[in-house]
Amino acid sequence: MTNYDTRQESIDAIVRRISDLNEQSLTQLSQYISYLKWQEELWHSLVEDDRVTDPNQALLWQFDFIEAFPAARRVATRTSQMMEIKTGMASCGLVQQMAIWQHPPVAGAAVCEYTVQIPPDLNVLKLRFAVGIRDGALMEGDNLCAFRIYVNGIRLWSTTKQSCKWERFVIDLPSLSGQEAVIQFITDGLGDNRWNWAVWGEPQLLGYGPKRAQPRKK
Repeated sequence: MTNYDTRQESIDAIVRRISDLNEQSLTQLSQYISYLKWQEELWHSLVEDDRVTDPNQALLWQFDFIEAFPAARRVATRTSQMMEIKTGMASCGLVQQMAIWQHPPVAGAAVCEYTVQIPPDLNVLKLRFAVGIRDGALMEGDNLCAFRIYVNGIRLWSTTKQSCKWERFVIDLPSLSGQEAVIQFITDGLGDNRWNWAVWGEPQLLGYGPKRAQPRKK
């Protein structure tokens, strides 16, 4: 049996099982398929980007901000009224993924701050993440939410958002090999925090360095 035949058999079996699902389960399945497709596209874009930058570089280290969330510092720049910072599943455009929920306060900004020790053998450091406004938010007109990223007190990236749809980004960070980095995720309601259901989708640090030589076979 060829690989094509095996793949087709698997697809046929999945289709038969899908036909038995109710409407609610079908909706959940559609959301999960969209999430898997998003993950595939993101992975391919990272591999392609790494190969173009330097074919001799390899992914050596990852830091997951959601896993490290319990150690993060959560503060407001002015008042904490109506601020909410936590982790959980978030749906934007019916696509679900784990995220940091960061609803800004009535006045000022919400800050989620991490202190990260960067390994010494990295040549390239990238930050991968998505931003979105959770499904159900009714933002319109001049009601925008600002998303910002600061590293060691310097703003490296920012955008404003209103739509309930994930947008994904991969940004380059400065050379911080062997250093301690303070990374801040910030959201700001810009004077109107109503419906600012801001979320950061699966943020991760990716560290690249020289490919390690494979041991020779005896």
